[in-house]
Amino acid sequence: MNIVLNENIANHHGDIPILYFLHLPRTGGTTINRMLKYAFGDGAVFHADLLADHGGEAGLGAALAGENGIYHRALLVAGHFGVAHPLVSLSPRPIGIAGVLRQPLERIVSLYDYIRGTPDHPEHAALHRLSLNEALDAVPEFAEHCRNAQLLTLFGATERDGINGALRRYPYLLGRMEALDVFAQRLLALFGLRLGGALPRFNERPALAGITPARLQPDFAAALARLEADNKAELAFFARLPPILATRPSPALVTAGAA
Repeated sequence: MNIVLNENIANHHGDIPILYFLHLPRTGGTTINRMLKYAFGDGAVFHADLLADHGGEAGLGAALAGENGIYHRALLVAGHFGVAHPLVSLSPRPIGIAGVLRQPLERIVSLYDYIRGTPDHPEHAALHRLSLNEALDAVPEFAEHCRNAQLLTLFGATERDGINGALRRYPYLLGRMEALDVFAQRLLALFGLRLGGALPRFNERPALAGITPARLQPDFAAALARLEADNKAELAFFARLPPILATRPSPALVTAGAA
């Protein structure tokens, strides 16, 4: 991976911003997380590790609300959580938000296929015998991933005013999945680092031996029609999203997003 390190980040102070990488499933986030761990070591704090250390969300919430050292060593915090999570809202330091987005319907189909091809995934048992169209009704935990989930994770909103409100509060670095290497370089550059070569890919979709992919299911067209209706806001936002979007807190930065 050949990350080149600018030594001055090792002496960061507690008042410098924390970058939050909000990992949206099936957008190349595992690849970015590996890069972050490689580049920052203990300065990269992961949500999943915090949950394990504190016995779940309740314990983590209690720790964040009290005196703790979670934020002191962090250059960045990464994981499957959203902008409304206490990790963000309780931060004693200024923050920035980063994330990678994927074409919404493509991402949902990939997530469905990935879960069904991954036996140890928490939702595998519920999904493995259901078509995508059936899963939208039968598995609420999965259905939550299928309704403007990228917007809700990154902005806590789907409507234009809510998205603009988030952009007024925080600086954002967003990228499209097809520009993952460019996004990785821009993210590293925030810390005076650079990517020394091509970014290795991790956790790509597994082979679906004995499992019919969503696109070959007889009710796939019906599922796509439902997903298109349920994700109008996200589809509109993604259609206008450039390969890389870097913003500073400012009013009215977004005109997309309203259903």
